[in-house]
Amino acid sequence: MRYLIVLEPTESGFSVQVPDLAIMTHGINIELAKQAARTAIRINLDAYQESGQVVPDRLPIEQHFDNPDLLDLLFAYVEVPDSMDRIAA
Repeated sequence: MRYLIVLEPTESGFSVQVPDLAIMTHGINIELAKQAARTAIRINLDAYQESGQVVPDRLPIEQHFDNPDLLDLLFAYVEVPDSMDRIAA
């Protein structure tokens, strides 16, 4: 599944928001920021599942584009595997 992320340059790398899940994380470069977002999203989705809660619906991207708090930031998508698609180590 794909989730929208929002990247913002910082002095130490990139701050990452996942607006549909109210997640914030960070990476020292864009690739590590995206990797941190994938990990945070997977942990968040697993927590919803384990607690029996419903995962919030993803909003249309236009709603995020219209959010004044996200103006001038970089939007991207990350692919997050479903829990059952992950291979146990």
